[in-house]
Amino acid sequence: MELRIFTLPFDGISEGFPDEIITQFCLNKKVHSIVPQFFEQEGRPFWSVAVQYEVVLRGEDKVRALDDAQQLLFARLKEWRKNHAVKVGIPVYLICTNAQLLQMVQLKCRSLESLKQVLGFGRKRTEKYGKPIVDTIKDFYDEKRKQGTETATPAAGAVVDDLPFD
Repeated sequence: MELRIFTLPFDGISEGFPDEIITQFCLNKKVHSIVPQFFEQEGRPFWSVAVQYEVVLRGEDKVRALDDAQQLLFARLKEWRKNHAVKVGIPVYLICTNAQLLQMVQLKCRSLESLKQVLGFGRKRTEKYGKPIVDTIKDFYDEKRKQGTETATPAAGAVVDDLPFD
């Protein structure tokens, strides 16, 4: 978590404290707490405002924040989703969203069971699309392992090779 402190002087023209800067700052952040403190300095009133926050990334920014290998896996999953959607004649988002694909990459979902950790990816989607998604992820990491470039392990709670695919 990060902290930013604002000092707002009293504005005699508007007869208030200019809080627009705080409002603008908080637009793309998840604010955990705001602690205001009133004080005077040489007879002038001020508010000091401490904002504790986390930066919230947009979808594209979250993908850019992935390492190169994860971005490649994300691209492969998107390609599979696109091809499958064309094949069955449905929009890609009915298979899964970009946010769900991103979670699959981050969690390294290498089993049907681990797909349960993906928000909004329930039993029906797992039955319909789980096997090819998991196969794509497993194949990707098998290639990485053969190349000796896999650096991370599945996320805590991700179950590897736990269910048969038949």
